[in-house]
This record gives sequence, C-alpha cells and structure tokens, in this order.
Amino acid sequence: MSEFFYYGQKDTIQRLNELAGRGAVVASTTPKVGMSPLGGVNGCITPAWLDPNLPIQSNARICSGSTAKYGYQFTSSVGRRNWYKFATFAPDDAGTQENLLIRGTLNDGWISAQTSAVTLLMGVRNGLYVEWHLEGGPRVSARVIVYKHPDLTYGVYAFLDGFANASFDITGVNTATYAVSEPVVGGEPAGTIVFDTSAVPGQSMYIAPRWQGVYENGNSLKTRFPAQILTGVGSSGDSFLAGTTISSLPNGSIGNLEALGLGVYGVGGTAYPGRFGFVTNPGASLFKQGYTLAIQAYDVGSGGWTGNLLSIYGDGKVGIPILKAGSSDISTIQHDIRMAVAEAKAILYVGVDKASAPSLAVAAAGLYDWNTANSVLYVGKNSVTGRSVSTGGTISTQGNDYAEYISKCMSCADVSAGQIIGITAQNKITDEWDGSVMFAVKSTAPSFVGGDGWASCLGLRPVPKAGMEPVKPVRREDVMESQVVPGTKPQEVEQIVTSPGETDDEWMQKQASFVTALTAYNIAAQQDTDAMAAFDAALEAARQKVDRIAIAGRVPVNVLGAQPGDYIVPMQDGSGIKGVAVHEDDLSMKQYLRAVGRVIAIEADGRAYVMVKSV
Repeated sequence: MSEFFYYGQKDTIQRLNELAGRGAVVASTTPKVGMSPLGGVNGCITPAWLDPNLPIQSNARICSGSTAKYGYQFTSSVGRRNWYKFATFAPDDAGTQENLLIRGTLNDGWISAQTSAVTLLMGVRNGLYVEWHLEGGPRVSARVIVYKHPDLTYGVYAFLDGFANASFDITGVNTATYAVSEPVVGGEPAGTIVFDTSAVPGQSMYIAPRWQGVYENGNSLKTRFPAQILTGVGSSGDSFLAGTTISSLPNGSIGNLEALGLGVYGVGGTAYPGRFGFVTNPGASLFKQGYTLAIQAYDVGSGGWTGNLLSIYGDGKVGIPILKAGSSDISTIQHDIRMAVAEAKAILYVGVDKASAPSLAVAAAGLYDWNTANSVLYVGKNSVTGRSVSTGGTISTQGNDYAEYISKCMSCADVSAGQIIGITAQNKITDEWDGSVMFAVKSTAPSFVGGDGWASCLGLRPVPKAGMEPVKPVRREDVMESQVVPGTKPQEVEQIVTSPGETDDEWMQKQASFVTALTAYNIAAQQDTDAMAAFDAALEAARQKVDRIAIAGRVPVNVLGAQPGDYIVPMQDGSGIKGVAVHEDDLSMKQYLRAVGRVIAIEADGRAYVMVKSV
C-alpha cells in the first residue's frame, strides 16, 4: 500500500479510490468486489464525506437519532390526492412522553404567493397538544393533519391535493418517525381528524404566533392569551384585549380592570384619538351579583376618563346616563326613544312579561301642538281622531275642579285664586261689573284644565345645542418601570421610562385645544341661555293674557261669613264685583241664576268652599 499513499500525501482521496478500484478493503464491513463501502455508484468515495466545505446531498431522508429526520419533500400534481404518514404518536395513556417539532413550508397551486412557513410543536401525554403558527395565510391543498386511529395512536400526515407541495424537517423525543414516509392506499386514513392546518370550516382554526392552543376531544379548540394583545400603530387609540393585569386603572378606581379597549382614531386639528374601555370590577360582594361591567371613554387630549357611559351589574340592573333608542339625533341631551313607524303604531310597551296586554303602550303621534309652558308630561295627539290619552280605568288627581283657560280683557287686572269674576259677551274675563253677562270663580287647584292652546303660537321650547362641557385636560406623565442594571453585582435597580409623557409643546397644544373647545362651548351655552330666556319671557307674556276659571267641581271662594247651604251671589261693588252669601229661603230667582255655587263647607281661613253651579 505504500506505493499508493504515504505519510503527508495530499491526494488521499485519489489514492483511496485507486485502492478501491483494485478491490482493497478500507472499512470493517465487506464491500462488493472492486467497490468502496463509502463510495457512490462508481465505487469512489464522495468528496463531501471528507471535505467539510462541500455540501452533503442525499435522495433519502437524512436521519439523526430515532426521531429526527431532515429533508422531507412532497409534491403533487392535478388529479392526485394523497396522505403521507411520516410520524406516529403512541396512545395518550401509554405512559410515554413524546413530542415532535416540525418546521417547513406549505404551498398551494405551485404559485409562489401561496407559500407559507409553518412551525408546529406537538406532544402526547394525557391528550394531544399542539402549539403552532404560520407566516403567511392558511393553506388548503398542502396541509399537516393528525388522525386519531382506531388503535388510539396518533398518525401525523402530509396531505396534498392537486397542485401542491410541502417540505419540512422534524426533531423530537421518542416519537416514531419514518425515513421513507408511508403513502395511504385506498383513500383517507382510518380514524378521526384531531388537528388540521387548513382553513376548512368546521375542522380547525388558525392560531397566530405566540398564541397558545390546546386541541383535544376531536375538533374542540381552546386558546389561551398569556399576555395583553394589541392592535394598531402604538398609540393611545390602539385596540387591545387585556390579560389579568393592566398598567392603567380608569378613573383610578380600585379594583377596576380595563379588560377590553376599542380604539378611536384621531383627526388632526379636529378630534383627539382615544378609546372606549370595557371596565370590569368584582365589587364588594363575594359573589357574581356584585360584578360590574362598565363602558368608559378616554381621549388623549384631556388625558382623562369619562364616568360610566353604560353599567351592567351582576344582579341584572343596567344604568345609562342618556338613552338614545332608535333616535338619530345625538345632539340633544335628553333620553330619546323613537321608532320609524306610521302614526298610531306602537313605539313602546311597558308591562308584565307574557301578559295578554301591556300596562302602558305608547303610540306614534301625528301632531305635537301641546302648550310649551313648564310641565312634567307632554303628549301629542292623533291627527285623525285628535286623541292623546285613552285609558281603561279612572284617572285620579289631587285637584278638585275642572277649569278652562279664558282670555282676559285688556283692562282686567291680575285675578287672585277664589276671586269672583265676570264673563263678557265677547267671552273675556273682566273684574268689572259693567259688561259682565255671567259670573264665575277663578280655579285654585284644578284637576283638569281645558283651553290650553294659548301658547301654541310660540312653537316648541328651544333645544339646547351646546352639548357637554369639555373636560379640563390632565398632563400625561412619564410611565416609569424598575429594571435591573445589567452586569451589576450585587444587582442594582434603576428607573427607566417605558412610556414617555407629553412634551412641553404637546402639553401647550393640549391646553390651547381645551381653551378653544371651552370657548366654543361657553358661546354655545350662552346662546342656549339667551334663547331659553327669550322663550320664557314670551311665554310669560302670553300667560298674562289668560286665566283658569272653574267650570265644575269644588272651589274656595273669597267670601267670609257664609254658612253651609248658602248660595254665593255676585254683587256690584263700586265698579267691581264681590260675592255675598244668601240663604236659600231668602234667594230670589235672579240671584239663583247669577249664583256661582253653593257652600258645602267653610275653609280654615273662614272662606266659603262651594260646589260650582252649572249654568
């Protein structure tokens, strides 16, 4: 052998090949005659085996240990639909611990844009576990599928449908893998799909990077979010889903957790960015009845939170500052419940659940011509029937008489409650004897009042336009966090800024914007005040022209010295009118016809309390 190579000879590969060509044995195993056990088909040793600078190439899987395999590659063309089994997990109760890490690519349609990188971590003990993610979209024609077989083992398959390809490496512990994958003959593998990387509805869902998913019991999917998930551009207007803790507590309330934030984008010079925060609080109760879910709003401009815009409590109560149901008018600050229905159609039902009829029904009105004087309830009317209120029972009030508004003569002074007045031939109230054709008493406590159209010429009461007063801004300060100084022994801790506060320029801009908004609000609020004052002045001027006169019922009369049973008869008092009590035995027919009522009691102040006499 010394004639072929010697110590220090540089062409070792050539000399070994020459030896192999002469049938020399260069390994412990016996080769074919004239062939090297490490050589290629020509019997020569491949240079890559000895030179680390040359790549190793193989048409079969390169193996390292019992599980790791490198270089899986599958390709399919039109009309072909194949499953290739390349790994098997033992049954999940076998008592072993097995895992598999798969990294590779999946491609649909042989088109480059339909390629995704995939990473899957699988394990079996007490159930199949999968954590995975894609870089790219889910693929349908090229997939990795796990079947739970009838023998309770789990088979891992590369699935290709039509034009598709897949390529990946696998490593792991104890899992059985195959250097040559096993194609399925005669259709789909036996068993049930328990995992599938596809986006096929009903089979699985895609889990993004860093999400943790658990697949078990068939296609059931559980997903856990170990940290806060953010979407957006890194601003205060981003949306997020919080984990168990957050850095900020809305309104500083102890126990509040902003579990969900829905971002609101800003418009430069018009609106600051911010978000709606869904805030939860366990409350002071041990049980769920004490829970609270509230929605609050936050904007970068003011740097503060609103109060609760919507509150839902664990015991079923719901709270809201201003309710807009079916209303498109968001400028007003009143509760507003509406529905786009025809006149006379029901808008609102209030009553007992499943009862045959509601306790209260509100229907759409056609006309809204109520008096705009201050009141508690305003009701429109149907434009055809003229009806405003229909009841199935009595209407009870604390008033004692029925009255009507009657216009006053221009010369009539203020009329006091219980005063006897005259009615002119022009149906006007007068406090003078001359010109009176009949007499009546001013109402004191009416239960119903008719003729209430004296303010219809003024229209509806003005609606405030200013809206809510701007909230004074709060400067956003630096958010600090303690961190260990690298390389210090013993360890030193320093405070670093994790979220910078507002610069002086930003703070000045925020204050200037607040001043602008506050100025605009004050101007609008003053306009509201002026409009309301002008309306109230016009309303009072119109009210001075009418008065409520008792038509029926019981009413006090400003007459002293009467006895129950007497009639109160109007008499001339200079140019004015007074009342006197006349006993029925002394009453003339003319006095009876003029009488305003009959005394039924005496008030504590001595005045007569009469039953109003019908004309």
